[in-house]
Amino acid sequence: MAGTKKAADFQPLTQHERNQLYFKTMANPLGYIKAGFSAGIDQWNDKPEEWEQGASGYGKRFANIVGQYSIQRTVTFGVSSALHEDNRYFNSGRKGVWPRTEYALLSGMLARHDNGRLHVSVSQLGGVAAGAFLSRLWQPPSQSSAEDGAVSFGITMGSNIAFGVLKEFLPDLGRALAKKHQASPTP
Repeated sequence: MAGTKKAADFQPLTQHERNQLYFKTMANPLGYIKAGFSAGIDQWNDKPEEWEQGASGYGKRFANIVGQYSIQRTVTFGVSSALHEDNRYFNSGRKGVWPRTEYALLSGMLARHDNGRLHVSVSQLGGVAAGAFLSRLWQPPSQSSAEDGAVSFGITMGSNIAFGVLKEFLPDLGRALAKKHQASPTP
């Protein structure tokens, strides 16, 4: 299960592993499912209005989200390769809800160097900013301002951080469900 490696298990990525991870994330069907879901929300909210409703509007919204994601992942990959940053999530290995939550929240903005030390993730922040602001180039006028880019940046960072919290605690939920399933009597 993703996110089940502990921080103590960190091993730096080779460039070959980094390349494989990049191509895997670019072709991950889950990314396209998430883009489809997000495009559906934007379609429901008619955002942006200029793209109208129907299949054409949905297609534009879907392409917009995939475009932002592609820019984000590509810039993150390039910068992380150059700076030897590792943005993978590793479970904290800590005890207690608050220490684990704090670790998970901060991990959305941090990366590890090859020596395992955490620091501000220039590649992650830069990739998210690139996706948020460069996508303004194809957005209609109602969504093309720097303020709109800043909102997109904030939403994406918030989403990344929330997924970190989910990754921290999801393995516990899986173990609890498995334990409950094993303990329940079979008829």
